[in-house]
Amino acid sequence: MWIAYGLGAGVMLGLYDVWTKKAMTDNDVIPVVMWSSLFGALVWVPVLFTGALPIHVDPLGLSLREHALLLPKGVAMTASWILAYQSVRELPISIAGAVRASGPLWTLAGGFVMFRELLTPMQFLGLMITVCSYYVLSVIGRNEGIVVFRSTPVLLMLSATVLSAVTTVYDKYLVIQLPTLAIQAHSAFQRFALSVLLFVPYMLRRGGGGMGLRWSWAVPLVGISWVLAELIYFHAIADPHALVSLLSVLRRTSLIVAFLLSAFLFREANLPQKTLMILVLVVGMAILILGR
Repeated sequence: MWIAYGLGAGVMLGLYDVWTKKAMTDNDVIPVVMWSSLFGALVWVPVLFTGALPIHVDPLGLSLREHALLLPKGVAMTASWILAYQSVRELPISIAGAVRASGPLWTLAGGFVMFRELLTPMQFLGLMITVCSYYVLSVIGRNEGIVVFRSTPVLLMLSATVLSAVTTVYDKYLVIQLPTLAIQAHSAFQRFALSVLLFVPYMLRRGGGGMGLRWSWAVPLVGISWVLAELIYFHAIADPHALVSLLSVLRRTSLIVAFLLSAFLFREANLPQKTLMILVLVVGMAILILGR
């Protein structure tokens, strides 16, 4: 089931990528991060403060020490969003997703260092096929004027990917220490608080009122889809048999979903070449899942 949850999280993250691209149209990064974080936190209000749902999290259930344990996750995720949103605004979704190909490698390294996780030979083959597919997609981006090692948006996405990989490994540690729902709910409010700390100086420098951005329904969808993706992902990572390195790759199915939608919504270029690489990616995923 943890593999199925990993794939489900990937699908939801694909929708998240599309909404992010839409939300960043004609908008700055900080307002989008703040408002989407707000809507993401609001999703947890019924769970924290009402008994209307079958699940409930005590709003005062964590100690100061436990909140401190959560803080590195919130800081890393907020920083990752700022870097990634800036990158997504400049790059096609397919190329931005391709840069994230290094994510499984970073997570694989972290999973080995923290938990001594090892992949089977077949899983490692699937991992390599998957990573190579993403890399070829980034090479295709050169036809669109994107030179990987000279592109600031690419470097920003790479930095965001490293931070995301660190968070993925840290999540595996957190679920050992704290209930998964408490991690997600309280971390969502921490991220909102951190984004407010950035939003207030932004608005003061801007010297204007209002929301600080051009409104789009994609903004709340960014926050909501992230919460749903994280909820599904934590169901996977809570399984003691789950491998964070494998889950990291499964989450990258987000590229498939985002690519299919962006082909219609954002008129992506070089579709035949990108489609071929997506098919190779699917083969790599299949080997990765079945090669246990």
